[in-house]
Amino acid sequence: MSMENKTYLLFDADNTLYDFTATEKAALSKIFSKYNIPESLLPVYHQGNRWCWEMYEKGEMTLDTLENERFRIFLREIGRNEDPDTVGEEYSRFLGEEGIMIDGAVRLLEKLKDRYTLCLITNGIANIQRERIRRTDTARFFHRIFISHEIGYAKPDKRFFDYVLSSLNAAASSCLVIGDSLTSDIQGALNAGIDSVYLSFDGNKSDKATWSVSSYDELLKLLDA
Repeated sequence: MSMENKTYLLFDADNTLYDFTATEKAALSKIFSKYNIPESLLPVYHQGNRWCWEMYEKGEMTLDTLENERFRIFLREIGRNEDPDTVGEEYSRFLGEEGIMIDGAVRLLEKLKDRYTLCLITNGIANIQRERIRRTDTARFFHRIFISHEIGYAKPDKRFFDYVLSSLNAAASSCLVIGDSLTSDIQGALNAGIDSVYLSFDGNKSDKATWSVSSYDELLKLLDA
């Protein structure tokens, strides 16, 4: 396996370059504070939210449904009667307002932007992702930004990656997917016949990925190899 002939780096967004964990925490804190919901109930929200995203990745739920369904489930589980559509819309706005990058991500993009054609591939909700990209001033690094909400297919669906390859007029062999999710990024790359790098800051590895790294420094060394 070699990095030879790799032209396009297809970066996942959340928890690969953008700190979604911190972003989500800040946005949820605003919601819980506004509605006087104890933060001890966060696990209830996360459980329902994970289920919704799993359904989305399987193609069994749309993003438009997911945006509010996660709060419909949460509010029902904790016995509250707030309008889930209103809460969901507020949460989405709060998410967009939080532009938080992972430490070192901008420096990484600066080092790579003149060596490769960088693209962003994300399953996020379009208006949220576009606003976060704007607030972090990171659109300048990317040749193209591919958002599942706009394309109509989500990672790991092969059709998402087929759309990306067709739009770039690129062969799978010239691309490299870099992401933190085994179920969407790495499985999606595998489905599409694209080499991949599993980025796990916890040091986890995956047999499904072509390579595994635990830091941006390791990624740079791999790309230099």
